[in-house]
This record gives sequence, C-alpha cells and structure tokens, in this order.
Amino acid sequence: MKIILTGATGVLGSHIMYEILELFIKKPNVDNKLYLLVRKNKTTSANERINTLLSSDYTPNNINKIGLNRLNEFITIIDFDLKTAQESFLKELKGAYLIHSAGYVNLSTDIELKEKIFNENVQLTKSLFSILHTYLKKFIYIGTAFSSGARKGLIDNNFHNLDFTPEHRNEYEYAKFHSENFIATECKAIGLPFQILRPSVIGGKMLGNENNFFIPKYMVFYLLAKFFYFTAKRKGKQEYVRFIINYQSSLNIIPVDYVAKVVAQTFERNDIEQLNIVNFKSFNMKEGLELIMKEVEYPNFSFLESKLNFEYENSIEKIYYESIGKHLKPYFISDANEYDTTLLNSILEIPKLDNTSFTNMIRYAIANNFQDSKV
Repeated sequence: MKIILTGATGVLGSHIMYEILELFIKKPNVDNKLYLLVRKNKTTSANERINTLLSSDYTPNNINKIGLNRLNEFITIIDFDLKTAQESFLKELKGAYLIHSAGYVNLSTDIELKEKIFNENVQLTKSLFSILHTYLKKFIYIGTAFSSGARKGLIDNNFHNLDFTPEHRNEYEYAKFHSENFIATECKAIGLPFQILRPSVIGGKMLGNENNFFIPKYMVFYLLAKFFYFTAKRKGKQEYVRFIINYQSSLNIIPVDYVAKVVAQTFERNDIEQLNIVNFKSFNMKEGLELIMKEVEYPNFSFLESKLNFEYENSIEKIYYESIGKHLKPYFISDANEYDTTLLNSILEIPKLDNTSFTNMIRYAIANNFQDSKV
C-alpha cells in the first residue's frame, strides 16, 4: 500500500503518521510505503523533524520500540514543493492514497490575514490536486467540522447538498469549506474517489494509558487558558473580566488520538465520502470557561449574555478582546448545535469528554507551561 501524507509534523498529522506506521507494522508488506510531504524549517531538516517525532518521549511505545532504522524503511520524505518533482518520481506514487492533513489553522478575523489564511489552505489543496490527481487512488481531505459555519440544531455529515449557504465566522472556516467543495467537484468530474473527514476542535490524547492529555500544540480553548494563566501570574491587582457569551453556546472537542485512529480506519472505505469526527456531545461554553478560569486561578470574571454595545472597563479586557477574545467571540455567541454521530460511533466508540477529562486537558497544559513541541 502507498500512502502520501501531508502535515506529518502537525498536531493531527503526526498522530495520523503513527497510526499508518502501526498499520504497516501489523500488516507487513514489501510494498508498504509512506510518502511524507514535509517542509524543512529554519534550523531543522525535514528528515530531522520526522526522526524527532519517531523517537521522542511522546512517540507511542509500539512505534518507538521498532527503532528509527526499521521505521525509515517504510518512509520516503518528499520536498513539499512537488512542482519540481521529476516525472519518473511522480510515477512511483501511482496508486497511492493521499491524506491531505496539512493546513493553516487560524481563527483570526483580521482583514490583513484574510488572504494568507485562504491561500495557505485553498491554494495548497489545489496545487496538490493539480500535480497528483492522475497518480492517485483516492484523495482524502482533512477538513474541519466548523466548515459547517454558524448553524444550530443537529448537523449531519453532508455539508455539500444544502438548501442554504453556510454563514462562516472567519476566513479559516470559509477556506476549508471552499477546499472541500473544490475536491468534491474536481474528483467527481474525473471519477477519482475522494473522502472528506472533519474533526472538531482537537484536544489532548484520551485513549490508552500513554501520555494521556498530551497535545503537540496548544490552540483554540488552550490559548484562552494560556492567556489568563499568565495574566493571573502578573503582579498587582487582578482586573475584572467580562465574557460576552450565549449561555447555550457549546464547543465540540475531540481527542487527537481518536481522530487519527478514525482516519486510519476509514480512508480505505469507499462507502464514506463525508464524515464529521466529533464528540457525540458538545461542551457547554459557559461551563468550560468556568472550569478554565478555576484551573488558571483567575476567579475575577463574570458573564454577559450576548451584549452588543460593549466598552472596556480596564486594560485586561482591552488586551483580551483586541487579541484572542476577538477571534473566539463569534464561537461564544453562536447558537448551540450537535452532530449526528451514528456512523462515527459505529467505526470507533467515541470517548466521553466530561468535566474531569476537560479539566485534565487544562491541567496538563498548565503542568507543561503551555509549551508547544518543537519539530
């Protein structure tokens, strides 16, 4: 089996890489090959980045014990700029599954970032399709459940035969939705099988007993916790903060290792074109904020229900609402929704995210001082 994976150094992509390698180890075949499209960074080569992920304290034990030499027999690392790839090499990819997990996760509503967010997500997807589509067995696109836009009620797996146009809260949601439409349209036009898999907000690991609650990078709700954790540590009086919120609003959170396992168990299935990889129950936003503020020891806050005219009362409110709060507010005031998880739960039982597990995610981040893994 040949699999091309983008985003292997990312939060979800690294865990998908682990799952694919475990699949190869369990079902050995001389033809098993994982092609990783990886960028080098300023100080580290692509090979070094991958080897770090395969030999760190957070690498799953069953992967770690195999050793780098054996693991690298399965892996070919490709420069991310496929435009320069030789035709002879591209032919080597014939019959491969492409799992496109790379993306630019940014919930910013800033106008100056709009073009960058769109291009990082959409143009890369279009380029991959343009270069690789004639060689692929299937195109698997990792989207986001939030490409549904601001919707209420029960959301099913089909986002592309709607009788309305979704209202997206930021450029990231729109870009991912646009990419999904592109893949679905282009693949159908040439008869190429495709699949769109959409995780919700990704949280720390919850399956098994290894490195529970670990996550390589802290995003979304973690960033709010990080902001108030370090604010609480500042000297001086703790300034009062008011959160503008719809008391019914909720946030769907799913563990990173669960998402990766579902991807690994689903990408070969031709009966699934769209699937939301989400929790069966979203987490109430107000309750989640209360738990976060308790853990970061910032008790000086209150809630305002969807107040439109809002003037800052102090410097912390101003800093918060002109930084991360500006980008999170659209989610805080959205109507409540849930997802139909009947199909998902039949693939792999969904882990329950309750107050205790959510609190443990925050405590893990605090214990690690909100430091992202560097690869």
